[in-house]
Amino acid sequence: MGKKRVEEESAMEGMFEGQDTMEGMALDLNPEELVAVPHAAPASETPRQEVPVKREQRKEAELINCLRNERVIVRFIPKETAMVHNKNHILYGGMAQNAKRNFVVPRLRSTGIYKNVLTNDEKRYLEHVMGLEEDALSIYRQRDNFWDDSNEGGIGRVTLHKQDNYLDLSNPADYIKYKILLANSDKIAPSIQVLEEKPKATYEFVIISENAETKSNLSKMEATAQCYIEFGAVKDNKDTLRVIIEQLEKRPVTSKVKLDYLQSKINDYIQSDPRRFLGVIKDALLPAKVLLRQAQEAGHVYMRSNLYFLRQDNSPLCEAGEDSTLNNAAKYITAPKHAEIKYMLEAKLKE
Repeated sequence: MGKKRVEEESAMEGMFEGQDTMEGMALDLNPEELVAVPHAAPASETPRQEVPVKREQRKEAELINCLRNERVIVRFIPKETAMVHNKNHILYGGMAQNAKRNFVVPRLRSTGIYKNVLTNDEKRYLEHVMGLEEDALSIYRQRDNFWDDSNEGGIGRVTLHKQDNYLDLSNPADYIKYKILLANSDKIAPSIQVLEEKPKATYEFVIISENAETKSNLSKMEATAQCYIEFGAVKDNKDTLRVIIEQLEKRPVTSKVKLDYLQSKINDYIQSDPRRFLGVIKDALLPAKVLLRQAQEAGHVYMRSNLYFLRQDNSPLCEAGEDSTLNNAAKYITAPKHAEIKYMLEAKLKE
């Protein structure tokens, strides 16, 4: 047994000693046949493992922050009424000084379900930041619906005052109120620009960015200066001033009114709402509207249900399929193909 072990050890020594004789020997192998052996990591190293991401962490990373560092003003839009003209009167503009108006989430007429005032991304983020359970802001909840104005735990009603109302859009509750107001699109103008360019008679309030308010004041000064330039060209034309005021007030002005009264009235409008005044006085159809008003008072044109007709043949002053409103009648007589009607009315007024 001992002899065998000695023989094995001698054989191994001879094998290692033989390594020196391999130096300089060529291996009968092609480079393509050599296979790289990957480096094995030491046994002491532990393979790196990816740390699992918790569901809550992954969900939070996917949220989109809808809040923004901005304040908006929700401002009452005063409208002069037949009873109150004094701006200092407590009821001026159609709303008492201490009155309140409430706006709720609109419901769809077809289904009676609340209108979605938030996007899905907004809902998910607001639920997270407000500590609400999942789908707490769903409009379909049967119990404790967040949008029900009778639910004290939700936000279904926004109260506005005659004085300026402020909303901080970095605050979740104010942001939701802001979105509710935007959903009341018949009563709330979303911006000054929309109010000026696409005014609705139903608008009661307008939403104004505080940043836009500063810019608006600058542009208002420029608009006021432009108003006086335009006003200077027609300030002694009584008929034109009457039609301008009628367009602004949506009611007729008697021909017996004095020129100085009209001029004073125009000045009031320039000071209070210069952009609206500019829109009226720069209307390309204004001269035609003045002509129609003069022709009506002279008996060559008559009105029925606020529609205009030519006296000589009772024909409506509009194209087929239209109503002969003042605007359509003015476009009608201004069109080149109906120029003879315009010339005829002008000739009759000179007789």
